[in-house]
Amino acid sequence: MHVVRCVAAWLGVGVLLCCWTLACGPAASPAASPTAGDPFAVVRATSQAAYATGEAYLDRGDYLQACVELDLAKTTDPDNRPDIDQALRQALEHCLTPAAEATSAPGQPLPTLALPTLPAGAAAVTPTPPAVTPTSPVAAVTPAQAAPGAPAGTAVAAQPTSVAPSSAAGTAQATAAAATKPDQTATPVAKPAASDLVTWTDPQGRFSLGAPADWITAPQPQSLFGTSVVEFVDPSGRAEVDVAVDTNTKAVSPELYAASMELAMQQQVPGYASEQVVPGTTAGSPSVRRVFTFTERDANGQDHQARGFQVTIIKGSTPYIASGSSPAEQFQQFSPSFDRMVESFRFS
Repeated sequence: MHVVRCVAAWLGVGVLLCCWTLACGPAASPAASPTAGDPFAVVRATSQAAYATGEAYLDRGDYLQACVELDLAKTTDPDNRPDIDQALRQALEHCLTPAAEATSAPGQPLPTLALPTLPAGAAAVTPTPPAVTPTSPVAAVTPAQAAPGAPAGTAVAAQPTSVAPSSAAGTAQATAAAATKPDQTATPVAKPAASDLVTWTDPQGRFSLGAPADWITAPQPQSLFGTSVVEFVDPSGRAEVDVAVDTNTKAVSPELYAASMELAMQQQVPGYASEQVVPGTTAGSPSVRRVFTFTERDANGQDHQARGFQVTIIKGSTPYIASGSSPAEQFQQFSPSFDRMVESFRFS
């Protein structure tokens, strides 16, 4: 009987210890069950917030800011929502023709622009017309042939004194000129030939660009957007062309990136006014060309009206920006060089 009591006592102690272990020991981990969490919850919320903000701007007619917000909604949307696509298309129809009233504060931080300065007195430089020799088939330069934007006196000063042919050579020259009958009433400004451009190649092998042989490569290129890669300046210092690459931005289209630039320049560039927006193709990729005027300050602190352009080119999702500017009254004079340089742009 004593033995039975001892065994019962030991069993009781064992049961108590077992119960204490189960009650006080670490609970056994339940069997893992699949979670219902959404791995796209954060980006979906970001997309929805941007969409709501973009819709509000769209309803107010603030198409530029609507483009920026709806672009963010589109790029962060994991569901390819048709309502976002529709709102974005609606904003794109107007995003580069903003309303006349001032735009509201942006929802997305815009880049801070570092505005370059003109060389002192650059805007006051008057271009020297090329000399016309007596053997030229054109006897005189008329005001209609003068470079657009040049002072009125420039065309008069450029007119050489006609030299009457007094020899057989002169007579033959006059006969040859009459035979060819050049149209001297509307002679366009000659564009530099492709052979006049010297090709510059990006050290990273991304693109190449041609520039006139007498233009100087700036040692420290400057651009308003992205990272400046190269900048060319004409010998007088009055005109410049630069190319920048924005590797920090993933762009959906040149229109959307151009809309972001438009907003930033409206808010940060003194005297900015948009003149023209033209979609097109550059180097086989979609592009948008914008022409505008702005106020530029020279090294002496004097303000001058300048005119410029920006061509936004999207390759993949990376924006490339080719820009150029000059004093407003000389922009037409430099336009042929500007155009040829942009046309020479090639991706490597």
